[in-house]
Amino acid sequence: MEAGRWVESVWEMLSEERHVDPETRKVHGDPKTKPDIVGMVLWARALQSTRFGEMKDQDGKVKRGAEMLLAVWQRLEPENEHVKSDWRRQNANLLMWTPVWHGMKMARQIVGETTPLGRDLGLVVTRDLDPLLENAKQVVADHSSGNGNVKRRGLTMYEELEKIGTAESVASSETSSE
Repeated sequence: MEAGRWVESVWEMLSEERHVDPETRKVHGDPKTKPDIVGMVLWARALQSTRFGEMKDQDGKVKRGAEMLLAVWQRLEPENEHVKSDWRRQNANLLMWTPVWHGMKMARQIVGETTPLGRDLGLVVTRDLDPLLENAKQVVADHSSGNGNVKRRGLTMYEELEKIGTAESVASSETSSE
């Protein structure tokens, strides 16, 4: 619960001028409109709903976060072809997009896979994130195997979040550990 409160506090601080320098905002834009930031918040909210909300979006934050993420997702620039084989860029993709991918999948289960919002989330996952992450995993794994099997952080994080699995498995692991 504590982590969820911290996420919400940071989210609110992003709206306050004293926490985001106007010059930074001018150069980099509003952080609350960046899909990776919104996606991380969605992931935290979905995880909190799964662990403490019994798979229910009791306060509506998962739904609002999913709607916001879909709205800002359209602004995302497609990845250039020349970086698709760059292991550093793909490792960064794994680090940035794996929590977003996981959060979207969990949110989809929470809001209902057959609802319009659930279908829209599913479309973004299958059309955009699955191919991006599959490519990133392959490029980083190939690099690791060619360099003494040194596993990169992005690949490690992907594998750890994949072990966590779905929202149902998170909820059932919480109840079985009590």
